[in-house]
Amino acid sequence: MSDSPSPVRSYQRIFKPDRRIYQIDGRRLPVPGGVPLAWLGWAAGTLLVILVLSTRSLLFTAVAAGIGGLLGAERGWRGALIASTCIAATVQLSGVLLGWVDWPLRLLVLPGFVATAAGQLAPDGRSGHRYLFSRIMVRLRAGRRSLGRPVTVDGEQWTWSPRVWFGHDEHHPVLHHGRVHGPARVVFARRVVLTPARGRLVARPAAGRRVREGEMVALCVDLDEGQVIEVRP
Repeated sequence: MSDSPSPVRSYQRIFKPDRRIYQIDGRRLPVPGGVPLAWLGWAAGTLLVILVLSTRSLLFTAVAAGIGGLLGAERGWRGALIASTCIAATVQLSGVLLGWVDWPLRLLVLPGFVATAAGQLAPDGRSGHRYLFSRIMVRLRAGRRSLGRPVTVDGEQWTWSPRVWFGHDEHHPVLHHGRVHGPARVVFARRVVLTPARGRLVARPAAGRRVREGEMVALCVDLDEGQVIEVRP
């Protein structure tokens, strides 16, 4: 605590303070500002991954390949096969490369470097582990929403279907002409008579109109690619 005021750039610093280790058993660490707990977590996790990769375990390779296949399954069986094969080859190649590195560089320098880099990087203004977690969740499931709709998964196609309204106003009490090109779904408030004419459909109000041969009455019309419907009063 201090009586002198100090600027706070973010309230997150107050509610989520950065926890650090300054001394162990009364002995102060020779690191200015202490060692963040997040740094220790990244270093321990990196060391664990290095130890597992160095063993070139077939079980770990199979598990990693299976996870990669699940992630690539959204692109079909070929995507799953390619993803699982690439991950399996990467795991085995990483084990071979780590075996060529001396143990001080492999067990001390490399975990410290990864932990330092992860603590400095802040994609989207967030910490590295929070960014990776949100990225994986978006990859697996579209849990985010934008404009009231769920965000699509990477590679998923989404068709935008706008709504076009034709109606009366104070200047023209009758319905104006309208033309809609497919693909689209046209929904009418009242029944209309559809008449094929010159490669398009002509819609007129069904009230007081006799249905002739070749015409049909409908409330909803689905248009395919290239089809056109023309609305006439």
